[in-house]
Amino acid sequence: MVLAEPDAPSWGFGEMFVVVATLFVAMSVTGGVAQLLLGEKAKIGYWAVIEESVGYALMLVAMKVIFFWQQRPLFRTLGWVRTAFSPRSLAAIGFGIFFFSIALQLIIRTPEMHNTPFEKMLNSGLASRIVITIFGVTLGPAIEELLFRGFIQPVIVSAAGVLPGILITAAAFGFMHLAQNSWQWQSGFTITLVGFAFGLIRHVTGSTHASTISHIAYNTIPFLVTTLQAGHTNSK
Repeated sequence: MVLAEPDAPSWGFGEMFVVVATLFVAMSVTGGVAQLLLGEKAKIGYWAVIEESVGYALMLVAMKVIFFWQQRPLFRTLGWVRTAFSPRSLAAIGFGIFFFSIALQLIIRTPEMHNTPFEKMLNSGLASRIVITIFGVTLGPAIEELLFRGFIQPVIVSAAGVLPGILITAAAFGFMHLAQNSWQWQSGFTITLVGFAFGLIRHVTGSTHASTISHIAYNTIPFLVTTLQAGHTNSK
C-alpha cells in the first residue's frame, strides 16, 4: 500500500502552539478554580472530566477563530468527513488494535499498576465512574482525534514527512496519557503505537471521523472493564 501525499495545511506551528496553549491554560485555570472553591472535592473524578471538557471547548473555540479568518469550516478542515470504509470495519480495526496492545504489553512485561491517578478518579464514586466511562467512549476520543490527527498531524506531516510525522504526533499522544498511568514507560510506548495506528487510519482514509470510530472501539473494552472492576472493588 502506498500512502497518499498529504495536502498542505492552511495553518502551521504558530497556530498549533496557540491552540495547545489554550487547552493547557484553560484546563489549568479550571482546575485551579475548582481547587479553590471545592478543596478536596475537586479531586473527584467527574471534576477532572469537567476540567478537561472546558479545556477542549475553549480549544475548539481557538480553532474556530483561526479557521474563521481563513474562511474555512471547522470540522471539515479537521477532516471530519465520511469515508468509503464502513463503521463496522473501522470498529473492527479498533478492537484489533486493542488486542494488539494487550499482546504488546505482555511482550514488554508491563507491570500491573494499582492506585494510578486514573483508578483514583474511577474509585471516587459511582457518578465519577459513569461520567468518566461515557466521556471515554464518546467525546474524549472524538476531541483527541480532532486535536491530534486533525489539527497537529497535518502540520507535523507537512514538515517531517508522512511516517515520521505520524510517529511524532503519536509520541505526543502517548506522552499526554503518561500521567494517567503513573508515568509508566511501557504504557507510554504502547499508547504511542496505538496513536500511530490511529494516525495511519486518518491518513489512509483522509478522515478523523474514521479514526474516531476506531478510537471509540479501542476505548470501549478497557473503559468498561476498568469501570466494572472499580465498582466491584468498592462494593466489597
